[in-house]
Amino acid sequence: MRVLLGAVLALAMSCAGASASDRLSDLYAAVLRNPADTQANLRYARAAEADGKLRWALAAYERIVANDPASAEGQQGLSRVRRRLQPDSTQYTIELGGIFESNPRYSPNAHGELQALASFGMRDERTLGDMRWRTNFIATGLLHQNEGDLNYGYAGATTGPVFDFLGGSRLVLGFGGGAATFDRRFFYGEALASATIESYYAGALQTLQFRAGYRDHDSFFPTTQGSFYDIRGRFALPGVFAEGNLFTVEPWLRWSAIGGLSTGPLFNVVQPGSYNEAGGKASFLHSLTDSVVAGPTLTYFHRSYNTDVLPANPSLKREDNVVGPGAVVWITNPFTVAPNVLTALKIEYQFYRDNSNDPTHTFDDHIVSTSLVFRF
Repeated sequence: MRVLLGAVLALAMSCAGASASDRLSDLYAAVLRNPADTQANLRYARAAEADGKLRWALAAYERIVANDPASAEGQQGLSRVRRRLQPDSTQYTIELGGIFESNPRYSPNAHGELQALASFGMRDERTLGDMRWRTNFIATGLLHQNEGDLNYGYAGATTGPVFDFLGGSRLVLGFGGGAATFDRRFFYGEALASATIESYYAGALQTLQFRAGYRDHDSFFPTTQGSFYDIRGRFALPGVFAEGNLFTVEPWLRWSAIGGLSTGPLFNVVQPGSYNEAGGKASFLHSLTDSVVAGPTLTYFHRSYNTDVLPANPSLKREDNVVGPGAVVWITNPFTVAPNVLTALKIEYQFYRDNSNDPTHTFDDHIVSTSLVFRF
């Protein structure tokens, strides 16, 4: 009886498969008679997608969009199927390095020291149903040789959907938060939300990110809580002047309304305090060999404080102008760890000068760093 039942089920499935195949064949025959017929392509695309024949459906949706760009169902179907065909991926990045900094306290009386840097990043992107989803995680720490009260650590994550956007770009939404330690104490917790537009130009990734956050500091520190907002871009132009060159500009705007006292101009992170900031970083890299890329960098930003006043004249607010020329060298794959692990050696020099209207905050700082980067 079981053998007979199995044979009946197999026959039924075979007939169902044959029926679905025959229907797809009939629908495709209608497409062949008139490849520009939007409705014929839509009927075929719907059936192919429902039957799991995603590449067949993709070809049909591409024909629809090419011949009838105004077709909303064609555009939506093309985006949906492309997302479903994208493979799931997870990428990890580890950076380990050493730093010499001449003035870690940004003081007129500089005292240099060594520092150790470690960071771990993860980016995961996968398809959940009909939606593409991305998760980012970062953990980083900085240990000081002498100035132990400046030890800093941070861990945070965001996650959210990925949508097709204007002109072939992508819109990535992220929601999450993070927490930091400073001076061996809990420093703050924060909530984050971001919207990032990604596109490619001449094979180089271009990004524009809008971010908002709310941060609550531990009561031990002279900083309370508040919100911050920033806009940051990264625009890369390959082949400037000659093949093998890459010119990159990273402008940013930032508004911070975090209550309490400012702790000094921290770079590449949101500093506690209430201020408005505009700046950017530019780099011009040239391929010296197949594995060595090097070039100059320049950072500049202006920061206007909303609450910090000048000790000599309380009617005036503090303003900082920070200029930072530098240089960087990247050496790719200096050694082999494993076949699927990319390695790089990064050597960087950075100079910062803060020309503040408050003489007690004017300083020079030299930073030399070397780090190994592993990506897999």
